Amino acid sequence: MHSNYLVIDFFNKQLVDLKKNNIDEYKQKSEMLIESILGIEKSDLYLNDNFIPHQHLEHLKESFSLLLSDVPVQHIIGKTYFYEHEFFTPPGIFIPRPETELIIDCIQNDFDTTAKKTVLDIGCGSGCIGITIASLYKNFDVKSIDISNQAIDIANKNAQHLSISNIEIIKQDIFEMPTKKFDIIVSNPPYLGIEEVSQLDPSVKNHDPLKALSDQEDGLKFYKYFINNLSTLIEKEGFMYFEIPKSIITNQIIDMIHNNSNIDSIFFKDLEGNKRVIKVFFK
Repeated sequence: MHSNYLVIDFFNKQLVDLKKNNIDEYKQKSEMLIESILGIEKSDLYLNDNFIPHQHLEHLKESFSLLLSDVPVQHIIGKTYFYEHEFFTPPGIFIPRPETELIIDCIQNDFDTTAKKTVLDIGCGSGCIGITIASLYKNFDVKSIDISNQAIDIANKNAQHLSISNIEIIKQDIFEMPTKKFDIIVSNPPYLGIEEVSQLDPSVKNHDPLKALSDQEDGLKFYKYFINNLSTLIEKEGFMYFEIPKSIITNQIIDMIHNNSNIDSIFFKDLEGNKRVIKVFFK
């Protein structure tokens, strides 16, 4: 049974409130909510007169109320798209960012689909990086680690949902991990200094887990470990790919690499022209 409430009328009213409260990308987020809850795609939303089913009206109101309070839409609908795959991202899980897809592009640029490699994904969160790599490279043996029990549970759920079998997802602290070398290491580590967290948009600082945002020090903890321990982490012909921030520590990361005479690096820029991913390897 339908209510007498047209979807487009409800939608437009929400847009006014969201704009008034300065919610970023409010129209796109609203369209995502409508599609997720009502199954109405963007074209259908604007072209046809759809009524809101009675059973969905309260859910819709609650969801837009959360959006109005700056809760990320990916946490409201519980999913995020990354490299064309749908990943579960409930509250408490770090939301994958589109710019992180550049790591996958770098891997695809370097390896064909018949390659056989071992891969370590450090700080996997939802599992988006490791699972995507494993889905593209069936001969890769992928291990993903995180220190969060919830992240491990959700990452395993995502792997099962996408029917990915060539990946192992376990709880492990990289700083306490037994020595083992991999052909490829990937990571989008927590790279914000603790003092930077307070400057973030409320939708980020209040909802993404702190341990996924910051090393709770100066933002360099993981990069120092990666660079200083490269010889015990990757094979002689191996590669490490990690995401870097657009911040003051980027130059410090570059200096650390340049000060190590045994390693070299290549930078890859995102669509905005910022250095986003570094590939590190032995000379």
